[in-house]
Amino acid sequence: MSDTAKPLTQLLTKRLLAYATMAGAGVAGCAFNAHAEIVYTPTHKYVDQDYYVDLNHDGINDFHIHSYYLSGYAFLQVLPMIPINKIAAVHKGCLSGYGAAPLPKGDLIGPALAFQANATCMAEKDLSSQSIGPWLGAQDRYLGFEFYIDGQKHYGWARMSVDFPFAFDTTGRILGYAYETTPGKPIIAGDEGKTTNISLELGTLGALALGAAKF
Repeated sequence: MSDTAKPLTQLLTKRLLAYATMAGAGVAGCAFNAHAEIVYTPTHKYVDQDYYVDLNHDGINDFHIHSYYLSGYAFLQVLPMIPINKIAAVHKGCLSGYGAAPLPKGDLIGPALAFQANATCMAEKDLSSQSIGPWLGAQDRYLGFEFYIDGQKHYGWARMSVDFPFAFDTTGRILGYAYETTPGKPIIAGDEGKTTNISLELGTLGALALGAAKF
């Protein structure tokens, strides 16, 4: 190769590498958008009587987590703010029948679960100081949500911990919540929607440039 050709080859390689960087950034952006189907909201707060969950941040509260204490009687519950919204249910542990299921991380929240609008009970303490409920002592468990956006069904979760013994000042903590933006698509409890894998497909300008850099 002549001395004249060598600088031209180096210039071409540099340009192709620059195109590869831009193409890679474009692919990365596309990959993020393609997988950015879960909206996650981090938080760490005590319920302290009332905590409202607006899963999709449209200004309309979807669920209300409520704690109450008076003269030794206490309860923690989750309530749908819209009648058609529902909570993943378990049929045990509460005086009122259905309770809110304390789902473990990794559970699939979707049509296969039983959802009930009246699955509101998380924990109760009666006047005899007996504490009951599916959420007593639950740590880093998940409420499963079924709710609607523009008439279409969506699924979501809220991560919570409830201390034991159950008392007013340690009722529960909410540790984040999320929802799946695709209507009808299940969500995995604990999935925060992070995308880390980016790849260049063969035949793209980026792949061509990376190949050219080897010469």
